[in-house]
Amino acid sequence: MKVFYGGAIQGNWDRSVRRHVHQSLIDDIKGAGYSIVSEHAKGSDFDETAGLLGETFGELPDKGPDRTIFVRDKMIEFIESDISTAIFEVSVPSLGTGIEIAHAYLRPRMGLAEIPLLALYEKGFWPNKLSSMVGGLSQEQYPNFHLREYASLDEAREILKEFLAGL
Repeated sequence: MKVFYGGAIQGNWDRSVRRHVHQSLIDDIKGAGYSIVSEHAKGSDFDETAGLLGETFGELPDKGPDRTIFVRDKMIEFIESDISTAIFEVSVPSLGTGIEIAHAYLRPRMGLAEIPLLALYEKGFWPNKLSSMVGGLSQEQYPNFHLREYASLDEAREILKEFLAGL
């Protein structure tokens, strides 16, 4: 089963601050026997992230608008592909991650199979708290969307483990 994993890479003031979280969650997903379509979120800086994207997509266009468009299009292709689930770490606000989440929960409107979604949020990490655009996705309206708050990385890993076991 293929998993899309997303988390802020541009919105974070320092990518290395959350790298260990992304790395741990990605390792746990792979350890549970799932494949990750892209591990770009675990990059600790721009160059490492670009290298991870290159491992996923092959050669990237040169820095600039062509690369930006290419990466955006590829990420949307992944979310609209034959993935089994999408998992997002949303403690850091990210326009890109928000767009990925929207594409994932709106798949049925595009004639694609509905998939279970998990969004993990570290309580108190971001000073302005969780965006209403993510926090407002209720399970009543979107039954396959699961937003879970966690207090420690160990708790996030346990939530992830339970989510994967339920697939």
